Amino acid sequence: MPHPDASRLRRALVAGTLAAMAAATLAIALRRSPSEGAEAARRVGEQQRSFATDDPLERACGLEPVFLTRIWRGSDGVHDQDIIFVPHEPNYVGTFEYTSHTGPWDYVAEVPLVLYGPGIIQERGRVDRPVTLADVYPTVGRLLGLQLPHRDGETLTEAVASTGATPKLIVTIMWDAVGNNVLSRWSGSWPELGRLGRGGVSYGNATIGSSPSITPATHSTLGTGAFPRNHGVTSIKYRTGGGVLREAFDGIRPQDLKLTTYGDDVDRLLGNEPKVGLVAWQPWHIGMASHGAQLPGGDRDDLGLITGATSGAMVETNPHYYSLPWDRPDPPGLQSRIDEVDRRDGEVDGLWQGQEIAEHKNNPAWIEWQTDLMIDLIEQKGYGDDEVPDLLFANFKATDLVAHQLTMDAPQMELVLEAQDAALGRLVRHLENTVEDFVVIVTADHGSTPAATRSGAWPISTGELTRDLNRHFAIPDGDSLVETMPAHGVFIDHAVADGMGIGLEEIARFLNGYTIADNSTEDLPPGYEERAGEPVFEAAFPTDMLDAARDCALEAS
Repeated sequence: MPHPDASRLRRALVAGTLAAMAAATLAIALRRSPSEGAEAARRVGEQQRSFATDDPLERACGLEPVFLTRIWRGSDGVHDQDIIFVPHEPNYVGTFEYTSHTGPWDYVAEVPLVLYGPGIIQERGRVDRPVTLADVYPTVGRLLGLQLPHRDGETLTEAVASTGATPKLIVTIMWDAVGNNVLSRWSGSWPELGRLGRGGVSYGNATIGSSPSITPATHSTLGTGAFPRNHGVTSIKYRTGGGVLREAFDGIRPQDLKLTTYGDDVDRLLGNEPKVGLVAWQPWHIGMASHGAQLPGGDRDDLGLITGATSGAMVETNPHYYSLPWDRPDPPGLQSRIDEVDRRDGEVDGLWQGQEIAEHKNNPAWIEWQTDLMIDLIEQKGYGDDEVPDLLFANFKATDLVAHQLTMDAPQMELVLEAQDAALGRLVRHLENTVEDFVVIVTADHGSTPAATRSGAWPISTGELTRDLNRHFAIPDGDSLVETMPAHGVFIDHAVADGMGIGLEEIARFLNGYTIADNSTEDLPPGYEERAGEPVFEAAFPTDMLDAARDCALEAS
């Protein structure tokens, strides 16, 4: 078996020349001001000095304490990947065309958090106190005058009017992938959100609070008031207690969520009289809403997931735990919305921005139809009609699809953000006209990743990395050391690793020495030739080192 030190010596020889080069490249690529560029150069230089070692604990200890705290909150020791890796900022897992958004960095952690409700939410405007998504849970309890279990979050006291009425309906909306960096990039595209923030409270220093910055984990944080370390949904790929690897909430089953949500708790405390509903896209989103009838004492809450089918069932549910909110699995209206969007560009060809509207869901037609479904649900089921408070949840997905498929810098992002904002305004106006007392909460589950052409990032190919790991450790053909590799770490095939006598620390050492040149299968693109020896990861370490790494970093700070 090749020894892991074979390539390490070569990398160590070039590491000393990389600091100034990488810092200058990064500062220029990010198009920062001179002072910001100097700060970027200082930080990258410090990171490069840490690259002199490939020791997993030392590399992990070199991460910023706030990053390690976010990673620590996002790990529960049961469902995690075997090895955590943190790409060298601004690198990401993906391609030049397809980005991911998983990391502990501020640009994916910082999100909007706006609360609006005339007569219920104070008109404070912007508040800069640091808060997290976990703070929504106790705040809902305070708004409703209910004592919910104490969790990680703290009440958003600035938002709660001391003499406010009890809301009859609380609507909680996730704008998927619309972190503060997206709002800043397209600052003129969200006047309705801005209006709500000025008429209520807008937390300018809100974060998701944990890493990975991944949809099921952060939705569950909002719903439960706890971080993944306590609620148990750590990622999309999920190792069960029995060691089976699958997706979280697979089959629209809520039992992966170990804690109750405020949808669960409010419903049960009030004798299942409240209406609780979710209109979203994927099972990953149900962690913000409820367990439904899966929870003892719970009932079958409304749940409609948009499947994206173009015939047959357009929305689905799990009838064991939830009820389909509409009378039929193909609620009308989508085709008319598609036709409207199709006509807007002056040519009826079934396309929007060069893509088929029905097939691709990253366009205004799907946003407008989802809003139609929400308003129809409110009207038909009587959400907010009586004194018993109701809860409605939604995830708007188009922005996330654009962020992945086209990047947050694409002009389509501006257009879908405008459409989501207009839909928000339409929904709020409906509430203002039909519901006497209501609250709307708008936030996001994570930020988005800039295009590599703007950030200077190297998109890490996990396919090539998997092949390189197998070659390096001489894994026999037909086997693989890697069971799967999401954007935040590696799930190891333990049967293969144990059979070859390969330890997790040994694998992490290899990752810590892995460079841009190693990850490229052809000549490096222009602008990357001089960065061939630059390490791809800031740190890679076995997950069971996380506590020690966090203690080390906090002690050093």
